[in-house]
Amino acid sequence: MFNEKKINDIMNRFIDCGTETGAAAVVMKNGEELYRYSCGLADAEKGRAFREDTICKAFSCSKVITGTAAMQLLESGLIELDNRLEWYIPEFADAAFIENGKRIPVSRPITLRDLLDMTSGIAYPGDGREGGQEISDVWGELDAGTKEGRQMSTLEFAHKAGKCAVMFDAGEQWSYGSSADIFGAVVETVTGKRYGDYLKENIFEPLGMADTAFYCPKDKLDRLAVLYEGAGENRKVLDWVNLCIYDYTEEPAFQSGGAGIFTTAEDLAKLGAALSNGSYKGVRVLGRKTVEFMRMNALTKDQRRTFDWDSCRGFGYANFVRILEDPNKASLIASKGSFGWDGWTGTYILVDPDEKLSTVLFVQRAGAGTTSLSKAVVNAVYSMI
Repeated sequence: MFNEKKINDIMNRFIDCGTETGAAAVVMKNGEELYRYSCGLADAEKGRAFREDTICKAFSCSKVITGTAAMQLLESGLIELDNRLEWYIPEFADAAFIENGKRIPVSRPITLRDLLDMTSGIAYPGDGREGGQEISDVWGELDAGTKEGRQMSTLEFAHKAGKCAVMFDAGEQWSYGSSADIFGAVVETVTGKRYGDYLKENIFEPLGMADTAFYCPKDKLDRLAVLYEGAGENRKVLDWVNLCIYDYTEEPAFQSGGAGIFTTAEDLAKLGAALSNGSYKGVRVLGRKTVEFMRMNALTKDQRRTFDWDSCRGFGYANFVRILEDPNKASLIASKGSFGWDGWTGTYILVDPDEKLSTVLFVQRAGAGTTSLSKAVVNAVYSMI
């Protein structure tokens, strides 16, 4: 028997003790909603409640959507994972990494597979390693242009990034970076559509994800959660912007496949249902065998040496998602092969095709990633099935 109160009590406890300000969870089973609950505040200053339809900045949960789009292109024969990135973004033809201050050409071309597995060496801004500064400067240019009303497009960003050094030889190691943002530009090149338009036509509209986009329209701002640093007595409104994700009220020129999605717990749960059950309300976004492919680790033993985050313990990685391999090490009561990711703001999704089950847990706290609350909710859900 599914005991809703058990999960409600867990969520309320995290709010009451000041660990989180507000939270929402939606669980889907067999393509249908099994559970939903929300508690706490989306705007503590105004006393506005956090709800399942509260719009949140998904940050890196956007990568699950980008991974799904990549699998759609693979299904359609529009890409192969071993295709060279330079075929889509020509500037990557001269890719090189920096070692001991010396610029060295990569020993083989960077591929689409390298993007999807985060083995491309394309850095995120602020990465202090050799080869990271040049693309940090591009991110800085993007941010400055955004503030001045002349933001570069997704493709413009990718073309500039292609001229930057990477951090290591192609495929040499796993390193979290801008690969998903570059893949958004690949989608645009392949389809001839803006990335947001592709997602809208092929994922969001078919699944009824009406509150999911790269911005929050003005008429929905009353549902946009405030992003906080800390919680409880230490809570304060975040006064800086990460990865150029501002409170956009109109569609931005740069559509970040790695971090730019605005969505709700109930919307992302629809994608979770489609991936775990095979379809949601009769709509399929990927075939069954494609989902099986999506949940298979692709990292080699050497690449795994740098796949060492605490939140990745017990997991493999491929296609912009982590894949559960050792539930004990991960401290998760879930099926092997369950997959998903989290966002910098504490957005979280876990998809389990074996049980036809998916769990989505949203908070809005800077630097949160995989929260203790999300793992507690997942474990409580599995204890009752």
